[in-house]
Amino acid sequence: MLNNRTDRSISNFLGAVIVPHPPIIVPEIGQGNEITAQKTIDGLQQIARHIKELQPKVIVCITPHGNVFADGICILEAEQLKGNFGNFGRANVSMEKRVNQPLLHAIERELADADVPLVMMNETLARQYQASMELDHGCLVPLYYINQEYQEYEIVHISIGKLHAKELYQIGIRLRDAIEATDISTLIMASGDLSHTLKEDGPYGYEPEGPQFDEMLVRIFRDGKYEELFTIPENVAESAATCAMESIIMAVGAFEGTKLETKLISYEGPFGVGYMNAIMIPLHQEANSLLQSIERQLHGMRNQPIEIQDEYIRLARAAIEKYVWDQQELQWSEYRESTTVSRLEQEQAGVFVSIHKHGQLRGCIGTIQATTENLASEIIRNAIAAATEDPRFVPIRIQELEHLEVKVDILHPSERIESLSQLDVKKYGVIVESKGRRGLLLPNLAGIDEVAEQVAIAREKAGIGESEVIVMYRFEVERHEL
Repeated sequence: MLNNRTDRSISNFLGAVIVPHPPIIVPEIGQGNEITAQKTIDGLQQIARHIKELQPKVIVCITPHGNVFADGICILEAEQLKGNFGNFGRANVSMEKRVNQPLLHAIERELADADVPLVMMNETLARQYQASMELDHGCLVPLYYINQEYQEYEIVHISIGKLHAKELYQIGIRLRDAIEATDISTLIMASGDLSHTLKEDGPYGYEPEGPQFDEMLVRIFRDGKYEELFTIPENVAESAATCAMESIIMAVGAFEGTKLETKLISYEGPFGVGYMNAIMIPLHQEANSLLQSIERQLHGMRNQPIEIQDEYIRLARAAIEKYVWDQQELQWSEYRESTTVSRLEQEQAGVFVSIHKHGQLRGCIGTIQATTENLASEIIRNAIAAATEDPRFVPIRIQELEHLEVKVDILHPSERIESLSQLDVKKYGVIVESKGRRGLLLPNLAGIDEVAEQVAIAREKAGIGESEVIVMYRFEVERHEL
């Protein structure tokens, strides 16, 4: 349950700033070319003076760079963080800031309590995963200008995750909760550049949606209509190639239930990329919940079902959606009226459910033989497992649902074989066994054209060495795919 913040002190939450991060505006890098973005520099200098007036003890730096994961956010866990502009030819321009430990761990607790997917990146993990423990340019550029006016602050460094807007917004709420719990005066700095597709000679060329996206963002901040952030068409945001949305939505989430004053400081796009500076100031007044508005929009999305004719795929997809949305298993007794396939209730068999996203495998779990009372239960159970328990992938999230392709394979009984000549990669799947280990590979998989390759992969899945003696079985499947 999210906290009701309307009756709580907000004096230590000082608000947020939205800032861009083009390295070229750092004079040591721009070498005179920075004046082309003078409005952006002036805007950052104005924000720096604003921060000097507020004198925050901590700046929470939210960046779209650094260690960015598809399924969660990353917080750098260290006593101090440093970084430089070496990637832009100026390693001598550097910065080092202390990390505020009480707020760092308060944020960790809040996010853990809310089951937010989170990586607390320390030196050990960074070495293990070849990740970075340095300040990235998403933080360095705006802090470069802030430091010219005010330096008496510590930081918490957060890299965004590619999560659904609602999840990002709720993370912002939790950031605010942590700030209030520690009673440390704190400002949120949301770093991000708007469209990267404003000009043909820009980094991603020109797309008509680029200027359209920036016009929407500027209007939202000029008018303070933040609910419109969540109605920007997905194709517009994608074509704009922005790196700002996640940071901005997290910052806006910190104002849930609180009225705010917005000051749009500057906007320009001189190099084919949009740069916006803005200030968000919390007011001591209750506001309507923006989270409820987001949830109403999601409810509308959920009530727009994807038309699927195949009963088996429809059942698997319904099970996945029910679990991802509600964390509840689909009950066959409630679903059975929507299907006309009596076989689902009357027969038993092993089932594999495979999930792909944009042509890439996203999850696959199955059973060689029946483990439940009927096909329906087998499909439901394995669909949920493929979506949430495949150890190769993180659990599927709400924002992915509309992009998934689901396939259901119903396995025929297997038969033992003595040689590879009895296999056909298009027709038969294979099971290999040795000393209690078992590996299975389905038939007719993209990129697998040779029987030897099929068996080798099955061996690898089971952890069976090339020289170990195996027992082999073949089986056929009834495949349901679109």
